[in-house]
Amino acid sequence: MIGSVKEVVHGPGGELLVLARPGGPDALVPFVTAIVPTVDLPGGRLVLTPPEGLLD
Repeated sequence: MIGSVKEVVHGPGGELLVLARPGGPDALVPFVTAIVPTVDLPGGRLVLTPPEGLLD
């Protein structure tokens, strides 16, 4: 588990997920299919395939 979605920010270039990460700073993740290919609302989870360096 990378973290929990804390907020969705609606910016001019699209939506960003704010992930609260345990033991680390929040991370901003573009909410696009290439990075978030699976959204499982009933299961309460997202699957991320972040490019290298996005969560560093």
